[in-house]
Amino acid sequence: MPRQEPAPEPEMVYRALDRKKEKDLLAEFTPEQQAEIKQKQQVLSSLAYFIGKDFRIPVELNEPGAGWHWDFQENVIRIDPKDLLEKPMDYLRFVISHEGGHRRISRTDFIPLEEWEQPGFAFMMNAIEDPRDNNFVADSYPKFREQMGLAYQEDLDFEAKAKQKADQKLGYQPRFMQAGFEYIKQWFRETQGKEFELSEDLPEDVKAAVRATLESARDSWWRYPSRQEADKGGKIGRKKASGEEMIREYARTSYEINRDEVWPEFKKLIESDMEDQKAQELIKDIQQDMQQGQQEGQESGEGGGQGLPQNLKDKLTPEEQQALSEAIKNAVEEAKKEEEKGDLPAEASAQAGGQSEGQGQESEIGQETPTGGKPRGVPVNLDSLSQELKQKIKEYIESLPEGEQREIAEKAQAAFKEFEEALNEELRGKLSDNPEKKAERETSQPPEAEAPKRVETSRELPPGVDPEELRKYKERIAKEVKKDANVYETMRQEVLPLIDKLETELREIFVARKAKGWQSGFTTGKRIDIKRRIQEKAKSVPAMESKAWQKREMPAEKDYAISLLVDLSGSMKDDGKIKETFKAVIVLSEVFNRLSINLEILGFNDRIYEYQSFGEQMSKAIREHMGGMLQEVSDTSDTGKAKWNDDGWALEQASERLARQKADQKFLVVLSDGIPKESSMHPRSKYELGKMIKKVLDETDQHLIGLGIGRGTEHVGSYYPNSIANVRVKEMAEKLAGLIKEVIVNYDKF
Repeated sequence: MPRQEPAPEPEMVYRALDRKKEKDLLAEFTPEQQAEIKQKQQVLSSLAYFIGKDFRIPVELNEPGAGWHWDFQENVIRIDPKDLLEKPMDYLRFVISHEGGHRRISRTDFIPLEEWEQPGFAFMMNAIEDPRDNNFVADSYPKFREQMGLAYQEDLDFEAKAKQKADQKLGYQPRFMQAGFEYIKQWFRETQGKEFELSEDLPEDVKAAVRATLESARDSWWRYPSRQEADKGGKIGRKKASGEEMIREYARTSYEINRDEVWPEFKKLIESDMEDQKAQELIKDIQQDMQQGQQEGQESGEGGGQGLPQNLKDKLTPEEQQALSEAIKNAVEEAKKEEEKGDLPAEASAQAGGQSEGQGQESEIGQETPTGGKPRGVPVNLDSLSQELKQKIKEYIESLPEGEQREIAEKAQAAFKEFEEALNEELRGKLSDNPEKKAERETSQPPEAEAPKRVETSRELPPGVDPEELRKYKERIAKEVKKDANVYETMRQEVLPLIDKLETELREIFVARKAKGWQSGFTTGKRIDIKRRIQEKAKSVPAMESKAWQKREMPAEKDYAISLLVDLSGSMKDDGKIKETFKAVIVLSEVFNRLSINLEILGFNDRIYEYQSFGEQMSKAIREHMGGMLQEVSDTSDTGKAKWNDDGWALEQASERLARQKADQKFLVVLSDGIPKESSMHPRSKYELGKMIKKVLDETDQHLIGLGIGRGTEHVGSYYPNSIANVRVKEMAEKLAGLIKEVIVNYDKF
């Protein structure tokens, strides 16, 4: 550690969030051990504050054996007291520096909840963020680099432990897990100056995915601020940015590389893993039925038990039937052996015979076997089954009724989620904010109408107000608020496949245009510009004065700004146009927010309705507010606003708002049936639609697109040069992507 920047005194910075909890944890140790733990905790706390640049962050004791991590939501570093007693100080310095590094540069709050909820996404982020964090700390604090090798040598058994856990819980080695560990291995090879060399024992599909994404993962883990940028700020494009702004921009860029370039390939591995897990869940169900049949046969004195389902047996050869039955038998016998040694999870122990049905116990993965219910089967070794057999099991699942397929898929997702959470808990980064907790935080501040009711008394109410009537009124208001929220969420689930499809289509258009080059001319950096260094040597420039080092370019400001302008006039009620249009709005808003594009969502009739403003993150409140769009087209109150379609005036207003955004390319997308009906407030003589469209096209650099969703929207095509009319929502992804691509290409020609 540099002497010129001493760490703060321990007594100045050391504190814990919960003294009682810490006291209870320490009570498990002897007085001598307690003194050693507290002394090391103070020393390591100072190092964490020094690297994390947060002198108020608590450094707490974790449960013994529970590991280390930085909880970015609570902003607390938790350290393992068991490690404090057993591990050498160099190892402890490495780990606390790593956690302090997370506090310094890891930022994830801008990542949408929907992405965290995708199976495997959090693990992928962790597997790349940990190397990124280590690179930052090693560059900023060279002493850390010396300890890195020792710590990772001691942690080499982590992957073996994870594989053992996978065998116990899943019955196979998930491809996504192998790929994530491979990124970490290749990063470590890079720190040792070695060439990338994939592990020989990786399955071919995992090798292919890692090969396709390794350079992108490497690009991502090198995207971090310098110590000076993190401390004092710098420039993003031409704009001066604070240290925190620089940290966030680098974190966002790293995340976008992961999302855009790594995740598409990584996701394919997860999809294959999920197919394996469905097969595993089916086999566990078969195993349950066989076990139950045996038990019933023994009770009745008939003996024997149920075998494989007849429809499945019909698909299998006798040899394949035997192989599957043997795999189930071996799994149960192995579970009994493990149970005898005490190494088996409680859930599997019950299935193996260690605990009778109906006792009810807590399983290792957090599932409770209900009283009187059947415990889940133990996983079989899927690797022991041939590819042909696994394929036939998959085909059998696909032949089942839809309800049974859904049940198997839900079981597979639950098992997969539990395993991934356990896996993420082992990784030092623990970047993944639990999606359920994040969702809870989003809903922790309910609208006033949804707040918990309290009993009203006549003394608290104005004279003449009936408490029962007031209660009913509040319930009615709460129901109306909830209705809007349910409308959006219900329809969002309906169009979710379209959201995924359009996101894929548009990501290729928008993301591919982001530059991620290298800048030369630095005295230090991530890599050397060989050509420039050769030129310097020819001029006898010494190495200490070389400016041949390169650094990654800072990402430019967002290239795109998009305004969605939605027609909420009365004519949109006809032929179900507003319902179809609302679905299209959901698809577009979700996709553009996923792509982190600066977005504004406006509705209009004879006035403007703001739903999402430029620079505002999509949220539960915005979605609830948007749920009210369907009612606006029927609103004849006040001036009879839904009677009017002031689209010329509304177009001008939206264009002026869009013009104030700093972006290379701006899109104004109008969703309407294209039938103007101007109010007296915005007369046709002044705001005729054709004239306003010409004004936008001639006087601004905005791309103008008209969308007519559903039947009876052909008028859109007669007004907007770039338009799609009478299009169904399910066709929109492909057609809109093609139109946007064409608009951008034509724009780039001029």
